[in-house]
Amino acid sequence: MSWNKTLLLLLVMAFGVVAQAAETRVFKNRFGEVKVPKNPRCVVSLHDFSLTVQLMELGVKPCGSTGRKKLMSEPLFRGVQHRFDVSGIQYVGGHKSPDLEAIAALKPDLILGLSYHRELKPILSAIAPVVILPVQEEGIKKYAGQLADLVGRRDSYEDQLKQYHWTLEEFRRLVPNPGAITVTTLEIYEDNFQLIGRGGMDEAIRDLGLGHPKAYKKARFHVPYSLERVGDFDADFIIDTYEPLLNTRRQTASFRESAQWRQLFAVRHGQFLYFNRSRYGESMGGLLGTASLLLSHIAERDRISLAEEIRAKAKTN
Repeated sequence: MSWNKTLLLLLVMAFGVVAQAAETRVFKNRFGEVKVPKNPRCVVSLHDFSLTVQLMELGVKPCGSTGRKKLMSEPLFRGVQHRFDVSGIQYVGGHKSPDLEAIAALKPDLILGLSYHRELKPILSAIAPVVILPVQEEGIKKYAGQLADLVGRRDSYEDQLKQYHWTLEEFRRLVPNPGAITVTTLEIYEDNFQLIGRGGMDEAIRDLGLGHPKAYKKARFHVPYSLERVGDFDADFIIDTYEPLLNTRRQTASFRESAQWRQLFAVRHGQFLYFNRSRYGESMGGLLGTASLLLSHIAERDRISLAEEIRAKAKTN
């Protein structure tokens, strides 16, 4: 008997088979069809920074969620803890290695995961229906709409979407040609950086119609680049995020004190934006919050253009 089958048998013996919901329906997305409860009573989220945040924004408290936990400390649900009451949410391990026994003990009637949880779906499906949502594949707006349909909170989602669209319209009213403004989103580490936009940052930038440097358009994302390459991604605005729990501001201070960093146009002109990574999750609230930050820091302030500086230098030469 395989390890997975053995584990399934042990879980069923320990916790019993979860009773089927009285009413079910078929939910379908790019990852397939699943028979789900019409009114789920106990939802387990396998990703706190996206699924758990969005559930809470819709007014649905999951019975269990993955999170981040240090030795001898209480678990932290990223993007959630500082915004909502998390009492009653059971910690079910990390998002990359959820605790199957803890999930089974909750006897959920719906389990939500991301695309990389698909390999766990055969095991988890013995506990409850498993729906995989396309957070990375289709973006926040689409996955959040699917999640709202799953938990019967479409009206709340539509309210979030309306607020977001207003923010986009206000930005475009103030910035008629947003594509002329270039933006680079990155994350700095101790000795390298990666091109990453958290909390819906990259999706909001696309929706606002902002531009990117040429090198950014051709670059690879989520891979390390050396400090020497940072000048290739200089832009009107550079956006980085820090994680307070990991004290990343102090750990990356030497990078930001380097000559290569200080020579960047965005840094020299006070157009480097440094945001708290956990302020907003990968959710509609995160998308709206991120768009609001860009509205305040780009549209509602005087700004200087890198392209204009380059043209001015060319004239003097």
